[in-house]
Amino acid sequence: MAEGDGQSTPAAGRVRVLTPTGALRGAGIIVAPGSVLTCAHVVAGALRQDGPTAPVGAVGLDVGGHPDRARGEASVAADGWFPGPLDGARGGDLAVLTTTWRPPPGVGFARLGPCGDPDRREVHVYGHPARAPDGLWSRASLVGRGGPHRDWVQLDGLDSATAWIEPGFSGAGVWDPATGRVVGMVTAALGDRGTRAAWMLPMEAAARLWPALAPAVTGHAPPGAAPSAAKPPTDHQQFALADALLRVSLVEEDRAATLLRLLPAHIRHGVRDHPRARLQVFYVVQACVDHRDGRAALVAALRMLDESSEAAGAALALFDEVWPQGPGGDAP
Repeated sequence: MAEGDGQSTPAAGRVRVLTPTGALRGAGIIVAPGSVLTCAHVVAGALRQDGPTAPVGAVGLDVGGHPDRARGEASVAADGWFPGPLDGARGGDLAVLTTTWRPPPGVGFARLGPCGDPDRREVHVYGHPARAPDGLWSRASLVGRGGPHRDWVQLDGLDSATAWIEPGFSGAGVWDPATGRVVGMVTAALGDRGTRAAWMLPMEAAARLWPALAPAVTGHAPPGAAPSAAKPPTDHQQFALADALLRVSLVEEDRAATLLRLLPAHIRHGVRDHPRARLQVFYVVQACVDHRDGRAALVAALRMLDESSEAAGAALALFDEVWPQGPGGDAP
């Protein structure tokens, strides 16, 4: 998958998925130039082809509500078909589309991030129901894993006044305002307005299905990459890194809880908890030092959380000084 600088805005990478004749079927996410994620059932419905194999043909793409209505076409990538549990399959309901279409100026592609542990934080979803085909926002909270697929995460509507997820939202990106990243993709809704429940496929689960997505989601090389040969920082240097991280306001505000949530599970689950902020952040650094991909993961998490403040810049500079990257480098 091509890589580059995505956009940390809620509108980045939003597209609609259409039938070949232009009828609306669902939503999609531009994750890199030429690559779009959507639901397998959206593509199958658009092309009227059911079955375990990828549909043949091209769906349409455009941007709802954009003054430039130029339409493109996309087809399923050779390695991009993962039909979901509602079709009796085990793939999570993901389709990776490839396209030569260039979206209108300003649309760009979305920056992705891992969902991490569902902790009832608020997320936003922009879908295209029949009553609002150009787009409609919905707000939800991440409740927990479950539903028809083991990797799916349940979304609950925040209140009765919030527009709810319905047909037309499938394939839409789930935007986490706390991190400025798309952390999931809507896959299904319960269809009961009284219950107001739906599900999403977390981006880290999408990356397991389609490994080419992993660097964009985690910000570092996928599992199996060569370990860094850099010398790990001493305990004194680890405390210095913790202090630098603690000067970043978004780290200090919640004792690195959001930073921790952005780390891969195999690192995150080894972090000890402590009520003192300095020791808590030190334990985060220490856990990263214990893993061969820890430096890249921690740098990526910091960049996801805050890549523009002076304090974040100082922390990144200290990483280069006391814990330099290995010869293979860190992923962007």
